[in-house]
Amino acid sequence: MKINKFLLFVVVLIFSYLSAGFWGALYSQLLNLPSGFSGFIVSDAVRNIINGIPSSYTFFLLLLFTAFGGEKKYRWILILLIPAMIFEITLDLSHIYFPVAVGLLGWGLGMLVSKFLQSRQRGKT
Repeated sequence: MKINKFLLFVVVLIFSYLSAGFWGALYSQLLNLPSGFSGFIVSDAVRNIINGIPSSYTFFLLLLFTAFGGEKKYRWILILLIPAMIFEITLDLSHIYFPVAVGLLGWGLGMLVSKFLQSRQRGKT
């Protein structure tokens, strides 16, 4: 199944934006981050969205490009992960294991979807 990579990237951005609150809340829960004042005067919901954007971006990028990326998908993944990696390394290096785990989860699910789609394609022919 071949999908335009730009369209796939737009879908990644939309899903990342829509699920950033979930990923940020999960990030805060798992790492026991204190609620309330976090260096900036923002609500917990806004803080969760800010914390969740890199994780959700990493998850959906790896999931969707692994499942539907076609040829040279890993090259595209590497290039498109650079902004998220820079953000995580410069702002939160002490918790780098969380986006790595989220990325591995997305990659694993993407591999499962890819194998499922390939088996369905073989079954139709």
